[in-house]
Amino acid sequence: MTDTASFSGGHPRHGQLGYLQLPAVDVAASAAFYRAVFGWVTEAGQAGFTAPGLLGQWTTGRSPSTAGGVLLWLCVDELYRTLHQVTEHGGAVRVPPYLDGGERWLAEVDDPAGTRLGLVAPVRVTQPQPLIAVRDVEASSRWYQELLGLVSDHGGPHYERLLAGGTLVLQLHRDETEHDHGRIGDPDQPAGNGMLLWFGDTADFDGAVTRATALGADVVRGPVRNPPSGQGNGPAHRELWLRDPDGYTVVIASPDGEAHEPATPPVR
Repeated sequence: MTDTASFSGGHPRHGQLGYLQLPAVDVAASAAFYRAVFGWVTEAGQAGFTAPGLLGQWTTGRSPSTAGGVLLWLCVDELYRTLHQVTEHGGAVRVPPYLDGGERWLAEVDDPAGTRLGLVAPVRVTQPQPLIAVRDVEASSRWYQELLGLVSDHGGPHYERLLAGGTLVLQLHRDETEHDHGRIGDPDQPAGNGMLLWFGDTADFDGAVTRATALGADVVRGPVRNPPSGQGNGPAHRELWLRDPDGYTVVIASPDGEAHEPATPPVR
């Protein structure tokens, strides 16, 4: 790939890194690795690639660069997913993640040819990642995927991670599986007593209502506006309250302000 149109103005600016050759033992394996882990664009049967702001190629004519010399640091969105993809596609984690100045996570990995790469991931704010005990992890996973469009990030009969837009929003754990922490929850108590699983900012609220009907979900309340019509505009969203297959109360809410009511003109 030599399309210089990928650079602003044609030729790269003076001093800008414009082209990168990476050693490879198996070009196809390296292409698959960088495509899966970093999203680089490749063409089947070709040694070239397009990365953000950069063109390059894999070559078997150079030796891999291990721990010495220049280290190429690549920015990634999320540590867990990236490290998993590294090992799944023929690479290896050599230096586990460590916090750099409280601002970023750094780690070092090897690609399939043995070339050492640095990974830079952002530090994220603490956020809720609820975990619930369920009877059938796989069935519950399918229910939440169908209802909310969540994506499985783990799978299996004992534990599941469910993502929305790449962010972990719900964990499922088989109620009888103890792992190394003991059983989760008391089987003699109602599921989620005093707890709501709240999924806010649901843009496709009407679609979620339709899918809940198709699933035969037990509707507890709604759809309703919060607050009721005529009682102000905070938070001015709609809600649907359901029970999931294990009896947990699930609330789906549209984005705040989605159900905003315009002011009534004064009577003259």
